[in-house]
Amino acid sequence: MAVPELSLVSCCKGRLEHLRRALPTFVEQIGAEVIVVDYDCPERTRDWVAARFPAVRVVAVSDAPILNISRARNLGAKAATAAWLAFCDADQLLPPSFASDLRAWMQPDTYIRTFRKTPSGLVRRPIPLVCEAATFWAVGGYDDAICGWGFEDRELIERLDRSGIKEARDAQLLVETLPHGNALRRSFYEHNIDVSAVVNHHYGTIKLRYFETRGCWFSDAQRYSTYRAVEQVVLAALAESGSDSTFDILVADSAPPWTARLTAQGVRDYHRNRKEMDARRVIAPTP
Repeated sequence: MAVPELSLVSCCKGRLEHLRRALPTFVEQIGAEVIVVDYDCPERTRDWVAARFPAVRVVAVSDAPILNISRARNLGAKAATAAWLAFCDADQLLPPSFASDLRAWMQPDTYIRTFRKTPSGLVRRPIPLVCEAATFWAVGGYDDAICGWGFEDRELIERLDRSGIKEARDAQLLVETLPHGNALRRSFYEHNIDVSAVVNHHYGTIKLRYFETRGCWFSDAQRYSTYRAVEQVVLAALAESGSDSTFDILVADSAPPWTARLTAQGVRDYHRNRKEMDARRVIAPTP
């Protein structure tokens, strides 16, 4: 069997309704293998895929009630055999020419983003994301310390950029996303979207500032401990309405000691702005 040029990686937890429509568009891509991560899906995605698409490789995760999309994508990437990876969500429909069109932009030390149509024009999006497998692992893959919804894809792009990997800016690949509300987005996460957004924003900001001042990214131990510390601070700040507390977050094993400071008011301001932005967002079918 020929080695595929591209590995399409997707994951599913409670999104089988969408994957039923999306997976056929993955499978039809020429020169690509497809990997689906069933992340303890209550709908038994693994069984449905095996029965209908036996050529699709399934990575099954059990006993994981809380979704960690970064860990799921990393597990899918570990099962991949192609030199290039394309990470797709279970609600995204790929055009028939997706894989063949990619070949024009699959150059060493580059990554490729996709677009979607909106009433105001084309919008660049962080996923689907395409990059070399060697590059993906060299920058550390997705940060699986990020547990809540959102930001993990943009954080990976930040590390790709900071590592000197260039975006193929002339790539104009359009991908349709099936419309749905926030109820599905927040399913299987510990916190609501607005809370996750605050935690992940501040964690990502601290991680980037550490890189800028120390010249290296967090170690695994630093990632996990810092994320937990930020999460605790955010929850405390949101629970104390009107508090003007200040929180110092010490990055573990940093020498000399490196500390980030958050204020309860700053956390609440970002949370309020995020909720207002979400309230203004209108979900409409892709034209």
